[in-house]
Amino acid sequence: MFLKRLNIKGKAGVIREISFKKGLNLIVDETPEIQNQQTTGNNVGKTTVLRLIDYCLGSKGESIYKDTEFSNQPNTTIENFLIDNEVLITIELVEDLNDDNSESIIIERNFLKRTKKVQKINGENYTDDKKFDTELKKLIFKTKVDKPTFRQIISKNIRIDKDRMDKIVRVLGSFVKKEEYEALFLFWLGVNTDKSAEKNKLRDEQKREISFRRRLQKDGELALIEQKLAFHNGKIEELEKQKSTFNLNENFNAEIEQLNQVKFALNRVSAEISRLETRKDLIIESKTDLEKEYTNVDTEQIRNLYNRANALIANIQVSFEETLKFHNDLISEKIKYITNELPELEKKIKSLNAELLRYRKQEDDLTAKLQKTGVAEDLEIIVGELNKQYERKGNLEEQRRLWEASDENIKRIEGDLQLINEEITSNDDLIKNRVTQFNKYFTKMSEILYDENYILTPTQTNAGYDLNVTNIEGNPSTGKKKGQIAAFDFAYIQFADDLDIKCLHFILHDQLENIHDNQLNTLVEVAENLNGQYIVPILRDKIPANIDVSKYEILSLSQSDKLFKV
Repeated sequence: MFLKRLNIKGKAGVIREISFKKGLNLIVDETPEIQNQQTTGNNVGKTTVLRLIDYCLGSKGESIYKDTEFSNQPNTTIENFLIDNEVLITIELVEDLNDDNSESIIIERNFLKRTKKVQKINGENYTDDKKFDTELKKLIFKTKVDKPTFRQIISKNIRIDKDRMDKIVRVLGSFVKKEEYEALFLFWLGVNTDKSAEKNKLRDEQKREISFRRRLQKDGELALIEQKLAFHNGKIEELEKQKSTFNLNENFNAEIEQLNQVKFALNRVSAEISRLETRKDLIIESKTDLEKEYTNVDTEQIRNLYNRANALIANIQVSFEETLKFHNDLISEKIKYITNELPELEKKIKSLNAELLRYRKQEDDLTAKLQKTGVAEDLEIIVGELNKQYERKGNLEEQRRLWEASDENIKRIEGDLQLINEEITSNDDLIKNRVTQFNKYFTKMSEILYDENYILTPTQTNAGYDLNVTNIEGNPSTGKKKGQIAAFDFAYIQFADDLDIKCLHFILHDQLENIHDNQLNTLVEVAENLNGQYIVPILRDKIPANIDVSKYEILSLSQSDKLFKV
């Protein structure tokens, strides 16, 4: 899919209409370099164009109005403009830029909430973000797999923040699970990821089961429980023999049988209470552990650090307070989810305790009745001790059942994971072959840009497949790193086209000012010959004099003609 146009429209009409073409697309900031150095936050919205495209493709969009690009104005200026003017952002994607009848996808989003929220794909509103993501993935990549998500798949196409301009393949951040990276890498290579998604779910299930196992271990290992059961079974057998030695009349035998039935019911109810109490303890323990993850810090002190950082780093997009709030809100949602079962559990436990009291009363009544028939006190003691032994046995049998169920679950999960890993590993030759095909383009592209050869290497770990880029010459400079990333992204489009893998044919990059003029010239030449679009914002003063800007410029912005004109 290619990017055909971007439309910015408010209540008063069209604010901007930007058309894109194949090859290099420059968004030019006319601000003189000397002014750029003297004026704080003088940017005019060139990077915001990229953020608006990203917003239509599912980003949260806060970076549009919470960024140093507008630091000379209150953050609310742009936000209020977008909301008060009911600004609607529209992008059009097409399969072929040169064919007016080509398949197209029109995406529209505004910045309003609830009933006024617009989040449309081809005229249909998808107010649920997950469904929006899923529909875009289905339309653009022709897939319904759970993982990777649409946002993960396109992460290398939209490199606006600092992390993605510093990392070539690990574009999801450092804290994303290896299983998710594996699913993403396999998808990029055109290898089926159904099993990777299933593997990710099994890993999560395995972690929960291991946590449950740790809780069981607090009450003793299975071997200890087995020994305790053997002891109590022995005691019960011994007591039953003692009881059988008493010379009892026929009525007394019937009453003893009734007492045994009551005792059996006591055992059953006691075991069920034990099971529910164990479940309740697990939930409360998980809740306590999650509550410990709440973060409370001096946000004022952190804010001062962020303000200093803003002066040095141009792309801090999220405040510490927002990150902190997001973290704490996430913890609260987890607590709400895991404690949802507590009221029903407590209700059942209360009901069972009442039932237990009824059975114990029946036991007491039967014991008293037996006493009136002249049964020796020794028998009463035996019956009481038998009851205790049966209750203890019931508790232990429930613990054993939980252990055995946990063992079965862990064995099942491990077996399923082994089968999935074997199936993924069976694609090892295919994966290596795909990487080899990709490297044909990657090494050639990196050689054109820097006269160096970079290669992509697949490695297999316990968590799954990983991809690494080997830089033979050591750590590159900032400018060279960006060129290296451009080489990777250009090469991927060529690789995908060669294998008929669905992909976005446009690349959004920011911060090219550090690239040397020679590499900029080469980037221009390579981008122009690419079956894709290279869309970049840049200061006019940073464009080499030999480049004819008019051939590539799609938008010119300045202090007197900012993107939103506010």
